[in-house]
Amino acid sequence: MTDIPLRQAELIHESDEPVGAEVRRVRGGWAAYGPSYRILLFDADLRVRRRFPIPVRFRGTRYSWDVHPSGRWAVFSDTRHTTCVGPGGDTVWEADHPALINVDGDPVVVCAFFHPTRDELHVFPGMADNDTEVEDAGYESARWTVSLPDLTVTKSEFSHSQDQWLIFPDGQYYGASGFDGHDVDGWCGLWDEGEDSDGVGRPLDVHPDRTTWLGNASGSLYMNPLRRPDAEYPQDEGDEDEVATDHDSYDEAFFLDRNLVLAATREPITHELLDADNLQLIARVAYPVADQEWYWLAATGDGTWTTTSRPPGGTTARLRHWRLA
Repeated sequence: MTDIPLRQAELIHESDEPVGAEVRRVRGGWAAYGPSYRILLFDADLRVRRRFPIPVRFRGTRYSWDVHPSGRWAVFSDTRHTTCVGPGGDTVWEADHPALINVDGDPVVVCAFFHPTRDELHVFPGMADNDTEVEDAGYESARWTVSLPDLTVTKSEFSHSQDQWLIFPDGQYYGASGFDGHDVDGWCGLWDEGEDSDGVGRPLDVHPDRTTWLGNASGSLYMNPLRRPDAEYPQDEGDEDEVATDHDSYDEAFFLDRNLVLAATREPITHELLDADNLQLIARVAYPVADQEWYWLAATGDGTWTTTSRPPGGTTARLRHWRLA
């Protein structure tokens, strides 16, 4: 077996406060779970800017969450309810909504997130395929846009086949995906243009040059073309060879920069560097402290990335910002 080259990681910053598993990219910083049922918003140097208490109704349950980059709001959603709060935990806006149902007939957690450059909250509850909002509506999702300055709600007139949504930190591009029981189909495109680039997998990240998007389907990574509405493409573009990883052991992946993808494998968790052109393995990341228990990673395309991990013998995890040495 060929030895895999190692690239050393160099620590840039480390958080003073303990965090939980998941780290979230937020425009200009990061967000993560903190102690005592709180979500912490960090700046780029991993200093805590805001602490949002998690509402009692969501504790101990499955829910999605997001933090506005301004630090003014956090949002929490479960299957049938969404709550937006301020830093002190006061409720700014909340609503009950129909559940979204998966292919097994079970209700799933509704997606909710803030637009990174606007004072807008977007919620994607269930909707029947005839565009009616009823309890446990079905596989389609509606789209509610909440204007946070005046709390007006605009509801989309159409249902969407996607059941997972996200908007990337630049505020220009979004990703969505749907699972039909067999395949994970993904879409990625400009938020305001309404133009989609379809592909394989749940969207994870957009290339810094906005030429491709990275998807994950059942542990395999796929590189999908990102088309712009003002560009021309050859008619036979769909005949190009599929770009995918050789195995299906990846949980998360992001563009580290224009040339590299940083990917996390499962069981055991390792961090690997892949060629951004063909998704072939180039090297494995080696950290200064060995045998850490890894939880999560995220990158922003500038050559740096952030992890949550716990050192050997440690009782709490820390948020750490890295670059290649």
